[in-house]
Amino acid sequence: MFAKHLPPSAALPVVLALDSQAEQACDPERVTLAAADAGDVDAILAYHWPEPLPALHDRLRPGGRLILILSDTTTDPAEGVTRLDALQAGGFIHCLIESQPEGGWLCRGERPPAEQVATRLLTLAAGGAPVDTSPRVVLIRQTPNKPIWRLQPGERLVWEAATVIDPATDAPALLVFSSLIKAVAFMQPAVLAGFLVDINKTARFAADRVATWGQPVILNPTFAAWRDARLGPPLPLDPTLALASEE
Repeated sequence: MFAKHLPPSAALPVVLALDSQAEQACDPERVTLAAADAGDVDAILAYHWPEPLPALHDRLRPGGRLILILSDTTTDPAEGVTRLDALQAGGFIHCLIESQPEGGWLCRGERPPAEQVATRLLTLAAGGAPVDTSPRVVLIRQTPNKPIWRLQPGERLVWEAATVIDPATDAPALLVFSSLIKAVAFMQPAVLAGFLVDINKTARFAADRVATWGQPVILNPTFAAWRDARLGPPLPLDPTLALASEE
């Protein structure tokens, strides 16, 4: 199950297993099992939630991945958000939190490439705060509501992003999320409560592109905090500018 989440490697990936179940999952024909005290490994695998995460981050090579498969837990979206926050606080990027059909979570995070780590250290040394440049997830009403391969000749997609009226400014602000799990945690209760209507898609855009739209944004709102707000006018977006799934 975890093999598809391993980072690219010129040779057999070197995997550090943190528990007996992880060791059993490591096929010697597909991966090299690392010694318990190894560092600079391609991946770390566990079937439990290990602590502390920053220490595991430092045992990975730049670009290496932490892969956690958790079965003895709920699939409450709020727990997914907590797991995501913990990975990001531990220094991981390109984080993936995915609920599993049989229950539990797949959690994955990547150690930043060496040049990105160096840039961050330089920024901190200069006294500045790190800039979050992760892609932004936006809630979309797509018309017509069907995949692109089912469009008829001459038919085009129309995307409109959800906004709310910010009571502090009485002006519309775009709902923006730093991850899909946080977007879903907002969208699910909002749709069930009838707050959002006809929202049928999420889309990812580069953070610097979102900044060029000239639209105030609310980053990672919770529905509990905004359930009494008024919806603002939808913001038209160009579907061709969205990021592909692997960008």
